[in-house]
Amino acid sequence: MVKKRILIAANSDLSFDQRLLRISRSLNSNGYRPFLLGRLFENSVALSNESFPQNRIRLLFQKGKLAYLELNIRLFFNLLHQECDAICSVDLDTLPACWMVAKIRQIPLIHDAHEYMAEVPEVYNRPFTQKIWHTVARLFLPGVDLAYTVSQSLVEEFRKIYQKEFHLIRNIAYFDSTEELAESEGFWVFLGAVNQGRGLEQFIPLLHHSNRKLVIMGDGDKMEDIRQLVINENLSQQVEFAGKLPAAEVRKILPKAWAGINLLTDEGLSYRYSLANKFFDYVHAGIPQICIRFSEYETLMNENEVGVLSEMTEPAIRKAMEEVSIPENQQRFREAAVQARNKWNWQNEEKNLIRLYDKLFE
Repeated sequence: MVKKRILIAANSDLSFDQRLLRISRSLNSNGYRPFLLGRLFENSVALSNESFPQNRIRLLFQKGKLAYLELNIRLFFNLLHQECDAICSVDLDTLPACWMVAKIRQIPLIHDAHEYMAEVPEVYNRPFTQKIWHTVARLFLPGVDLAYTVSQSLVEEFRKIYQKEFHLIRNIAYFDSTEELAESEGFWVFLGAVNQGRGLEQFIPLLHHSNRKLVIMGDGDKMEDIRQLVINENLSQQVEFAGKLPAAEVRKILPKAWAGINLLTDEGLSYRYSLANKFFDYVHAGIPQICIRFSEYETLMNENEVGVLSEMTEPAIRKAMEEVSIPENQQRFREAAVQARNKWNWQNEEKNLIRLYDKLFE
């Protein structure tokens, strides 16, 4: 059988989009030919060396509605002339162009919802912008042949709001049994996008009550605000900004941490129903974590207690910092994380992904 070629279009930097890389690698090793098309940003680094092709689009407009319009125009003409058997849009911001090309070429359309676009913190309290994203979803999702998203809560929400069947494909790390766990070097770690509502504003002032430093591995829209907060709090010697790092470097550093930080403000359903890949990254590093008390994380913690759940208040976070630092708890959470890796891993999750694609092309 000729391998089906899947064009995957995303408004993200492919160098750091671990979900897309995992999915593409799985497709590539299971009888498909993925082709990744993403965005080129000013701070983009070289693409990783993969066994499938990748490319990035450079936009004149970097933010705002004009950027989304330009992205879809460029995607449309790019995808229209590419060899492919199906198109996958990643989030609603690429769906219009992908929908149009799929209809013109009469090929299957797949949708991968990384988040709830109408409910992200930057949008959920802006009614006009929120209405635009709901309109895009209601116009184009009915034409999608296969849809999946990252958490069970979002599966249920999308079914209810858009009357569209979604499947669950979680953001889970590979289980690499050859990677050894490291002795803790005693620092807190934050991994991921430094964007609105990620808990750093609440966590950083609490470093005054801790003798441990914080390592921030990531970048984002709020980075300058966080840098200024560190200066204002006179904590420059206690906070290290490592920036965006390649996945291989992240995997070397994470196991040395005391605990990972996975906190979110309750700003829109996209956060409330989220299931962040950092949750599983901390688990696979074998470290405890301080995790927001949202439903997805409560469910997982009930299965394997790999850290401490916390409300998004400074007293609650400070208490969680104390609880995760009790030696008996540290040991118990680390053992639970090591056990959980055997169940929560991409090797198990990709079976569901391939089953969905195989069924689509039956």
